[in-house]
Amino acid sequence: MVRISNMSTPSECSQEGFSQSACGFVVEFTDIITTHNMNPSGDHNGKTYQYGWNKDGWPKSQMKTFIDNDIYNSLPQELKSVIITTETVSGHGPEDTNNFTSIDKLYLLSVAEVWKEGHSTAWNKTRQLDYYNEKGVTTSSYASAIKKNNGTASWWFLRCAQSNNDSRFLEVTSSGNENTLNASAADGVSPAFRIG
Repeated sequence: MVRISNMSTPSECSQEGFSQSACGFVVEFTDIITTHNMNPSGDHNGKTYQYGWNKDGWPKSQMKTFIDNDIYNSLPQELKSVIITTETVSGHGPEDTNNFTSIDKLYLLSVAEVWKEGHSTAWNKTRQLDYYNEKGVTTSSYASAIKKNNGTASWWFLRCAQSNNDSRFLEVTSSGNENTLNASAADGVSPAFRIG
């Protein structure tokens, strides 16, 4: 199941370098549709990461490849034909120095799109989705950010790397608040997309 999460396009959406992921007609999956790691344990660019890595961020993650290939390609053609590309900005970890910009059909949410603020280097490069704003979701009131996996409230990944740890990404916990977890964890996947 999906829900309409945004229909507004405020003036901040026209700022240069501003993520378009919470601008216009945004649809997101209501709950967790599957689980997958962001990046596995192992080697990346000649370095071994015991708990996965956030080097190169969301755009180069194995999660993005999985979403682009397995999930997007499983959607009905009628839906794929109305999904538009989105310029998406996401935060970086300690081994990178700049936020990432990617062009996505499907994308994970960011901290600010859920709670309006948060621990991401790109928190001010996007906006809170209308759905979470209308539900009053903040860093201290977050029950409406809970998503379920087969009926059980579960953690789900965001696209933001933890800025001070090279193995972690931010997530929404089973309580709906912000936390981080190793990139190698097989956690919830709940993408969003824009229709135009």
